[in-house]
Amino acid sequence: MSAHDPFIRPPYEWLIGLSWGIASLVSIYAWYILPGSASMLIPAFFYGALGVLGVVRGRSLIGRGAGSTALSKITVKKLLRHMTENPDGMWFGWGFEWMPHHTQRAIDFMMARKGQPDGGGPGQLWIHGLNQGAEKQITIPFKSLEGHTFMVGTTGSGKTRAYEIMVAQAIHRGDTVIMIDPKGDKDLMERMRRECARAGRAEKFIFFHPAFPSTSIRLDPMRNFVRTTELASRLAALLPTDGTAATFTAFSFRAINLIAQGLVETGVKPTLKKLRYYIEGGPEKLLVRAVESHCGKVNPNWRVDAEPFYVLARKQKLTPMETITQADMLAPIVFYRQTYSGTALGSEGVDGLINLVEHNRLHFSKMIATLIPLLNMLTSGSLGSMLSPDEDDVGDMRHIFESNQIISGKFVFYMGLDALSDAMVAGAMGSIVLSDFASVAGRIYNRGIDAGRISMFVDEAAEVVNVPFIQILNKARGAGFQVVMATQTVPDITARTGDESRARQILGNCNNLICLRIKDGETQKFVVETFGKTYIQTVSQNMGNSANSADNITHYQGSQGQSLMVSETDLFPQHLLGQLPNFHYVASISGGRIIKGRLPVFSD
Repeated sequence: MSAHDPFIRPPYEWLIGLSWGIASLVSIYAWYILPGSASMLIPAFFYGALGVLGVVRGRSLIGRGAGSTALSKITVKKLLRHMTENPDGMWFGWGFEWMPHHTQRAIDFMMARKGQPDGGGPGQLWIHGLNQGAEKQITIPFKSLEGHTFMVGTTGSGKTRAYEIMVAQAIHRGDTVIMIDPKGDKDLMERMRRECARAGRAEKFIFFHPAFPSTSIRLDPMRNFVRTTELASRLAALLPTDGTAATFTAFSFRAINLIAQGLVETGVKPTLKKLRYYIEGGPEKLLVRAVESHCGKVNPNWRVDAEPFYVLARKQKLTPMETITQADMLAPIVFYRQTYSGTALGSEGVDGLINLVEHNRLHFSKMIATLIPLLNMLTSGSLGSMLSPDEDDVGDMRHIFESNQIISGKFVFYMGLDALSDAMVAGAMGSIVLSDFASVAGRIYNRGIDAGRISMFVDEAAEVVNVPFIQILNKARGAGFQVVMATQTVPDITARTGDESRARQILGNCNNLICLRIKDGETQKFVVETFGKTYIQTVSQNMGNSANSADNITHYQGSQGQSLMVSETDLFPQHLLGQLPNFHYVASISGGRIIKGRLPVFSD
């Protein structure tokens, strides 16, 4: 391709067409003012035809090279029309399928303009012009979305606006929508609220945001469970599991599970605040209540049988501080151990709780050293009542929700985490809520429940990703989950998981990749690896000359040659990923399609 190729040159036909148009007008004017000049009409019509052809040709070149559209706007009404026209998938702007000949054009174009300035503004518009101005509406099939989607882009490249396009469509389709937004983008939240109103689903919009506790819903991530081990798993998933830390995490899991069993035994719903109270302050009082509750279920008259144990406990004086209250605490435990423990009438949970109480207190404190700060983060200040709601508090009129209710009721749920103010707490909140949804996804799948499409969006995923989130990506497809996760770079995911192989596992579970502008080299390598390779042709020219003298005569010889070489290269040149304009993207869709597209922004 040369520098004069019609792809890269400006659309001069506009100027040519304008010139012929002016000539046509001059001819008509001459015919009008000069008597007997009817012959001027013939060139006037001829010039006019040439002018029209020039305009048409010039218009066909718009969108090529530097003429590509940088930004388009769209109304919700027009978006809904696009959805109607493309009922089998998610509408995602305009573009074209990227083929090997586009790679060839990109390489040739860069060689032709080598040394020329790139121009101002973020990104190079000519990249989208490589299809010679032709583009069509882009639709990502729902079947492809079921394989989950990974979106990557640097700050300001358009991730949030892309989410607006996706979320608006999910709301109008009637999906259950879950948006986890660590930053807490107000425009995104308001977009979701407005689209719910437009779709006739205003009552379905709910939001959780720690920065706005008075207007936020209350969310109980520990309410929805079948086995207490699920609760222990949700918290343990937030603790480190590498190296020696795995031992501490396993101990914390056991402690949480036993205390949760004790609470269930006494008819009390486990919450984060209750778990913190008994883990931090000791489970002795809970053990007594659990023993009394279990004994009452086995034998309503158990206190009569246990009276000798109370008498004996009151007579014993192990220390001067011994009191009747302490004796009343000791007696039912001794009675249970001698009467029911280890028998068919015993309780595995109560037995385990007894062992936990008898565990060396100093060692116990050391083993839960990482659990206590986590529980403090999730229960301190206003967050305590937001994540551990009290149904009996009649003065708190905020609605209480849990994950299963959100899905079964097809709610549109926005969760802002306020990560800019407190990143650690934001990460813990997002992770435990994702753990909760993973548990619900497993239940939906196991029971064969048709919950409809569940569109889950996780922005800045590196802030909240954990093992349960990997399980959502792995197994939640059968439960109707379609996940779109976004981050700025691949190393962000690696840093969060602490393991590159686990980060690759997360990204490998996403069958679709959407890439906006990225600057990070490692992320660029990951993207071009996903897109694959192709072959391009390059022309090599060589010239040479030589001179020699013999018999006082100088002989000159010259040669020149040209060769065509074929070489392998990235299907989408790596460095161009850092030159994409805002709202432009390159995507790999499951099935092998590579799309070069651009997105609009909402104008209403």
